[in-house]
Amino acid sequence: MRLLRSAGLNVEQGARVLRRMLTPWGNRRIGTRPDWRSDVCADGSPIEFSAAFSRECTQIRVLVEAVPDRPSTAAAQESALGLTRGLAEEFGAVDDRPAAVQDLFLPDGKPAGFAMMHAVVFSPDGEPEFKVYLNPDADRRMTAAERTRAALDRLGFGKAWAAVRAYASRGFDLDRIVYLGLDLLDGPQSRVKVYFRHYDIPPAELDARMGISLQHETGFLAEFCQALTGDGGAARPQPLVSNLTFTADGEHVPVSATLYVPLWVHAESDRTVRDRISSLMARMGLPAGRYRALLEQVARRPLSGGRGIHTYASARLQHGRPRMTTYWSSELYDRYPPARYQRG
Repeated sequence: MRLLRSAGLNVEQGARVLRRMLTPWGNRRIGTRPDWRSDVCADGSPIEFSAAFSRECTQIRVLVEAVPDRPSTAAAQESALGLTRGLAEEFGAVDDRPAAVQDLFLPDGKPAGFAMMHAVVFSPDGEPEFKVYLNPDADRRMTAAERTRAALDRLGFGKAWAAVRAYASRGFDLDRIVYLGLDLLDGPQSRVKVYFRHYDIPPAELDARMGISLQHETGFLAEFCQALTGDGGAARPQPLVSNLTFTADGEHVPVSATLYVPLWVHAESDRTVRDRISSLMARMGLPAGRYRALLEQVARRPLSGGRGIHTYASARLQHGRPRMTTYWSSELYDRYPPARYQRG
């Protein structure tokens, strides 16, 4: 709640939403190791905070995985469906899109990996907006690419597959589809996002490839990556992540592309990351002071005492203006989390 208050957002409203998103697992005692190693954060924590900065406003976001009662994907599916229903009933989240692809991403039989993650976005004006992230590697019946293509077709974005395939021009082993994101709202601006994890790719090459979207300006993101990592942001020891965003208005052409740069493996401490982000935001004309004030509300230890708070930073251009998001782990289990998602 301190984070929402510091950002000048509706604390009472946020408390109601987060209470529902954390029920019932949020009442459990935190151990030294996660019973269910979540895909949300590098250390397995099931909750992540983030702040999206533009020149006009700041949004606060929270991402959670509904931790199951039993450490199994089948149990995680039950928890995820319960949370989706709760958000629809209590806050008006539109759940028809997840329902349309439920059998693909929450299969019977032998499901694997995470089931679903849920996020909420709090803005200065407007009601909370919800979204879900689905697992393309839900089981072995289909590859991630096959499952994503089938889902896009069901959701009315079948023609978007051509852009997805062209974007992953090195093949889906190196440009791996890892999430499908769905906005839980109606309207032509409601988004479908395809997320990729890119192995062994120079940032400049990925930056150029993101020109497939309507709003991207090539050259911007390679410099962004360099500034945050200090070493050009090569795929080692942690791969870069990106997404392509589709809407009904944009039809089969991505309306935007976003790059996500891993931070925790490229610095000795969160203090170093903070200084890099502050300097970069100042150059981009974004509110570095607000970022630092919000970080103070998230950090529960000195920034020099670990490197697990900052997980990623993302950026994209929106109507020619930069938009940057910083992601913060709740750091429940490890201040020095190792790299994850290595190839193979």
